Parts: sequence; structure tokens; C-alpha cells
Amino acid sequence: MDRVKSQAAVVSQLLFDPKTADAYKNVLTLTGKIIKEVALLAWLIICSVFVFGAWFSDTAISSGRSARDWWQAQQMGSADGNQTAAATGQALLDVSQNGANFLLDKAREQLGLEKLDRPAKNETTEAVKAAATKVAQKSKAAATVAVDKVTAVAQEAKSVVEKEPSDTKGSPTAEKH
Repeated sequence: MDRVKSQAAVVSQLLFDPKTADAYKNVLTLTGKIIKEVALLAWLIICSVFVFGAWFSDTAISSGRSARDWWQAQQMGSADGNQTAAATGQALLDVSQNGANFLLDKAREQLGLEKLDRPAKNETTEAVKAAATKVAQKSKAAATVAVDKVTAVAQEAKSVVEKEPSDTKGSPTAEKH
């Protein structure tokens, strides 16, 4: 029993020694700092991924717009479908970009990056309106040409009809009618 008492005294002396308390206090403090810094690093990596995703999205959208503009320049068809598709696409793009821009600004703020200057929405709207106006003008010109052709055909038909009765008055077919 003596041996147990002496061992218990040694253990209690080690446990309640001020140096032991300081050592455990330092370990817990250091562990807390490590956990906090690792969590901050993980958060910054998440924000960096979000910023990269936004950059990639902007690049993809601008490439898509360039491709669409090129395609529209290649097409000379009707403007109705193109204008509707452009307006619908622009509306969807505006709605999704508002939310994404808010999140992107918050992530850049967390990373300590400066806020991006975004072009005014009027520029985008004006670009869409200009494209729509251009397509409408092409359609109007095509419609004018079509109307002129129809008018010319109608006038030609009218002149043929006016000439025909005078030529066929004496013919047997004219007398039967």
C-alpha cells in the first residue's frame, strides 16, 4: 500500500504542478490557433474557387456573345425569332448575373481583392437594341424588296389582263363567254 500511496503522490504532484497547467494551457491555445487558421485557409480556398468560376463564366459568356454576334452576321433570315431569343437570353443573363455578382463581390472582399468595375447595364441593353435595330432594318429592306416585286408582278398581270380582252374580241372563245 505504501507503494500505491507514493505513486499517487507523484501523480498528483505532476498533475497539480503549475508547470503542467501552463503546458496544457499552451497546447490547447496552440491547437485552437491551428484550427482557426486551417478553417480560414479553407474559406479562402473556397472563395478563390468561386472567383475563378466567375472569371471562367465571364469568359464563356463573352465568347458565347461573340459567337452569337458572328452567327447573326452570317444569317440574313427573319428577325422575329432572333429578336425574341436575344431578349429572352438577355433577361435570363441579367437575372443570373445580379446574384452571381453579389456573391462574387463578397468573395473578393473576403480575399482582400478590390471590387470589380462592371459595365453599366445600359451598354448591354444598347448593344442588344442596336443589334435588333440592325436586324429589323435588314428585314424591312427585304420586305420592301418583296413588296416591290409583288407590286411589279401585279402590275404586269394587270397589263396582261387589260391587253387580253382587246386581242380576243373576235376570237371564238370570246363569243362563247
